[in-house]
Amino acid sequence: MATFEVQVEGLTSLTIDGSSAPTQDELTQFLTDGAKEVINSLPPNLLPLCASSNTFTSGSADTLVTGKILNVFRNDGDINQPCRKIQPRQKGRVSDPEDMAYATITDPVYYIDNNSLDVLPSGGSCSYSAVAYPSVAYGASAITAFPNEAEHLVVLYGAVKSLQNVLGNKTVSLNNSDAISVALTAINTELDKIVTDVHVPVAPAINTISYTDVTAPSKAAIDGNVPTYTKPVFTGASSFYLTEMEAGTIGDAASDIDAEHWFSIAGQLIEDNEDVELASAHLQKISTFINAYQVDIQNELNEFNKENAKYQANIQAEMAKHNSDLQVAIANGNKNMEKLVSDNSGKIQKYSNELQSYQAQIGKLVQSAQGYGNEVQSRLQVHTAQYSWYEKQQAKLQADYDKGLQALS
Repeated sequence: MATFEVQVEGLTSLTIDGSSAPTQDELTQFLTDGAKEVINSLPPNLLPLCASSNTFTSGSADTLVTGKILNVFRNDGDINQPCRKIQPRQKGRVSDPEDMAYATITDPVYYIDNNSLDVLPSGGSCSYSAVAYPSVAYGASAITAFPNEAEHLVVLYGAVKSLQNVLGNKTVSLNNSDAISVALTAINTELDKIVTDVHVPVAPAINTISYTDVTAPSKAAIDGNVPTYTKPVFTGASSFYLTEMEAGTIGDAASDIDAEHWFSIAGQLIEDNEDVELASAHLQKISTFINAYQVDIQNELNEFNKENAKYQANIQAEMAKHNSDLQVAIANGNKNMEKLVSDNSGKIQKYSNELQSYQAQIGKLVQSAQGYGNEVQSRLQVHTAQYSWYEKQQAKLQADYDKGLQALS
């Protein structure tokens, strides 16, 4: 017949040895505990199959190792008389010959007190049957003093406890798994390198054009020396005309130069048949005055035109200078802009390259960490699958064990 170890291995798919989970010593303990639990669940008719006989002399109490006492006898010299059980507090009364409960050699009594069994009257050879709890070794294939119909329950109990041991060990081993711990440490190491080993690129300082980089063209000076036209004032050479005309009452005042008024006076003299010769003289003076006035007007216009020509030439010169300065400023601005774009383009390209390198390094480290993470997940899946199978198998065997116990009663 197969040993209990082999039977448990068959039920659990475990390989049990001196260093497994459970160990062989632990399996022996499980089987021994199982035998004890089964005995405690046995119906009364099966308990005698688990009992053993013990002897002592009454008056010298025998120490008990179990509370399941089946039969107690005291030999009266010829036969073993059955003992009736009393309470420890009655041991004094049953020793009194006058008491109705007095114990005799043909009607002996026993009591259990302070973990010991004793019989009265004292001095006799006594024996008692007590249920014994066997030690069940993993390498044994049968249990002494144990009912055969309950022996398979001990194996089921040992299998259930073995699987519970594996489940507990799985949890502990998962928490202390060297492979998983190494992978987790590797993940942290790879992620720490992102901070310690990867250089973070610094954004470059971008050059800009300030107002001092380009000289603005000067404003064209076109607001000075603007020529003005001055109405001729008849003084100097032409003033004698005015004086003579005024003397002839042609003019009303020195400041009143009214040629129309003069003409009307001359016409009136002729019309009134006055001195025609005098009127003609006045007309001649008027003509001379007008001619002189026109000469002065022309002189003023000529002077104005001369100044205006100089002013227009100055405007053209200033505008030409302004346009020249503007072209120089635009050229300088374009040159500075080209240099700015060139300088900044190099800086930006370098920064972009550094960013790409930075991202590539981080990507490698993250990918490496993910690889270790996948390894952790893979190992966890194996642990989970094994744990789930052991858990289900333990539940099945527990159900078989419970059903077997019920069948015994």
